[in-house]
Amino acid sequence: MKITKKMLLGIILTLGVAIFSDYLSQYLPHLGAEAIALLLGILLGNTILRQKLWEPGVKWAEKYPIEIGIALLGVEVTLSTIESLGWQGIVFILIQMTATIFFVMFIGGRLFKVSSQSAMLMGAGNAVCGSSAIAAVAPEINATDNQRRTAVATVSLSGVVLLFILPILGPSIYHGNNLLIGALIGGTVQSVGQVIGTASLVNPSVIAYATLFKMLRVLLLSVVVLAMSNSAHKRQAADGTAVGEKKAIKLHKMVPWFIYTFLGLLFLSTIFTLPMPVIHSAKAVTSFFGVVNLAGIGLNLKWQTIRASGVKFLGYGLVTITFQVLAAILLIHSIY
Repeated sequence: MKITKKMLLGIILTLGVAIFSDYLSQYLPHLGAEAIALLLGILLGNTILRQKLWEPGVKWAEKYPIEIGIALLGVEVTLSTIESLGWQGIVFILIQMTATIFFVMFIGGRLFKVSSQSAMLMGAGNAVCGSSAIAAVAPEINATDNQRRTAVATVSLSGVVLLFILPILGPSIYHGNNLLIGALIGGTVQSVGQVIGTASLVNPSVIAYATLFKMLRVLLLSVVVLAMSNSAHKRQAADGTAVGEKKAIKLHKMVPWFIYTFLGLLFLSTIFTLPMPVIHSAKAVTSFFGVVNLAGIGLNLKWQTIRASGVKFLGYGLVTITFQVLAAILLIHSIY
């Protein structure tokens, strides 16, 4: 995404918070730069830096630098790392995603009485990759802008809740088993950036595993969009509402660029032994962009956003993430 002049202040602010947090982490090593950046961002973003002028740059800094960090993870990961996920990893993600979608859509209609479009958006956002999945599904099911915004706000807040809970819950359950902690985080947390942020609060090895589990979910986005699009068109046709001409869905365009880059670097690092300075540099960039990501998440989390979701959708989101975490723990115990 092109950087405009109005983004510069917010980008500089987010980088400044990240750099300052990295500096403070030398004196607060048990807290770490990532946690400091998140907490400092929330504090500043809701007090002295609430002005709208910061928002465009902060949103850019939250989303785009971490994509470069994710791509560079391919330098650190090899096919043997992916192989360590085993068939269990694929089965876990498939069942977890399917169960999440059906559960979220069921309680959306029966318990929280939301529209079918809102239930689908919540299902896709929680099961796949947060706001990116919502943005992909919304036009295919004829969701309104208000439905889309409400779902994005609710799903984003749910991801932040998990960001605080899972770095404590995961290690306490799996006692240093980085693969299983990565499965829990990568299989439940909503956006890609939040997965990296959550995993970085544990340790670097968890980041690699959590990212792999999350990428399995992202790769299935096209399947989810196609299924929900077909379901929405069938429902609208049955109801006699205007459906409009069904558009061809370009599945390959739904996979983000950084996943293609990650896979390319992964194959490169598997075939060739990369120089250690290259690997260390990639790790340093990924680590710093992880701090930037959490600074952006903190600065961008406003109390107004929480209020805007409303009590009904906040409850919807809370029940959803409770189900996701419990289902993931049960599946991991059963499969692994």
